[in-house]
Amino acid sequence: MTRTVRSLVLVLVTVLATAWGAASARSVTVATAAQPDTLDPHVTSATSSFQTSKSIYDTLVEPDQSGVVVPALAESWTITTDGLTLTFVLHEGVRFHDGSELTSADAAASIRRLQGDGSPKANEFEMIERIDTPDERTLVLALSRPAPALLDSLASGWGAIVPAALIEAGHDFGNRPIGTGPFVFREWVRDSFVRLAANPDYYQGAPAVDEVVIRFVADAAVQWQGLQTGEFHIAVDVAAVDWPAIESDPRFVLEQGPSGLALVSALNNRRPYLDDARVRRALNYAVDAETIMEVAYGGGFTIGTFMEAGSPWLPDFIEAYPYDPERARDLLGAAGVPQNWTIDLALPQPFEPHIVAGQMIQDYLREVGVTAEIRIVEWGVWLGEVFGGPRDFDATVIGHTGKLDASGRLNGYGDPERTYSGYDNAEVAGWIERAGVITDAEMRRSLYAQALARLHDEAPFIYIGTPFTTFARTSDVDGFWITPLLDTFDLRGVTLR
Repeated sequence: MTRTVRSLVLVLVTVLATAWGAASARSVTVATAAQPDTLDPHVTSATSSFQTSKSIYDTLVEPDQSGVVVPALAESWTITTDGLTLTFVLHEGVRFHDGSELTSADAAASIRRLQGDGSPKANEFEMIERIDTPDERTLVLALSRPAPALLDSLASGWGAIVPAALIEAGHDFGNRPIGTGPFVFREWVRDSFVRLAANPDYYQGAPAVDEVVIRFVADAAVQWQGLQTGEFHIAVDVAAVDWPAIESDPRFVLEQGPSGLALVSALNNRRPYLDDARVRRALNYAVDAETIMEVAYGGGFTIGTFMEAGSPWLPDFIEAYPYDPERARDLLGAAGVPQNWTIDLALPQPFEPHIVAGQMIQDYLREVGVTAEIRIVEWGVWLGEVFGGPRDFDATVIGHTGKLDASGRLNGYGDPERTYSGYDNAEVAGWIERAGVITDAEMRRSLYAQALARLHDEAPFIYIGTPFTTFARTSDVDGFWITPLLDTFDLRGVTLR
């Protein structure tokens, strides 16, 4: 063989090896509408952030596919009979993405960070008065009072465990996240995608795919097109109008199940006229929630209070408001609302279903003499100015993600300083606060039922409904699921044939 031929053979072998390596790299792309506001799980309340960060971080415990809390980083736990001491035993040999080994000190530092001023979930951990780490695998939480919802908080996305050394160093977890999760952060291009690489040392076993790309695609039609062209393997927000086409095509699978969302048009109870429960009830009667669910969200169930349909916490005696525009006009008149009353309706972009729902609400309110001026608000601005910050809105439309315990949905309501709706009822606040600290399950259920009944009667929201969780995937993808109630993406078991 001549030197020239040998060189050509070597070049060909190198090219083939490179091509084979590229072809064998197994990458899955997920299209979803909303991107994270941050990848630091301790400083956000946004479901869109937890949908991505769930692949990067782990929690001490977690919900399984039926919503039951099971071991995660903690292989076991015990709770004393008085409910005041929780002891966790951590898995041995778990490593963070920076190579450091997980210890109880990391769990302790993470919980202390969750209790800090920058944490929007600090109230869920304020009852922890002492954290002990008797050895590297044991974590002991001493509580000032029983906290029946604490385990559920630790199982939620904001309960993520991060390295204590990096907390101490002021590491930027928001842009350079480091956890113990099944995927390692590689890249975040704002308004475009997050790229994650498989963690070969993951304590539950390495993922079956090499890479996951989460693409942020606001337009549901574009998600469906990308699924058809092979650009996406999973589309989380396909529109209801495309469901029949997806179901009839053997290349795709449509997955559907109950969601944990409570869809509402939140009303700013601090504003003139909206501070009157008669007016808020009138707006509920003015809106045909059943039609909004069908047109904007592709179907689901209407609700009559601030809890998702199907929740074990939802009292069966609470019914949705019927569509009754005449009754709405009567209530508005009795409350002295002027004929030219105009409200600001702030709708979050890029959530097209919420925008459609808001446009429908605008039409319904016009029929009872109320003008709603729509203002489209970018998601980050919505989080900062409507949900938080100055609470600059009269009404908005949003879906509140489910929580594993009723306290996660209801805590703070009744105290106007603690919620974006500004609902003010000290008796309701007292019921909710008491339900959060007692261990008697039936008493907790009774107190939450009272609060939910009053939230129906005084209507700090226009109640819309609970949609289905619906996503489409190519038929060669398996193992993707959305966690019950929390609505986050679980990619650990994803396979690509």
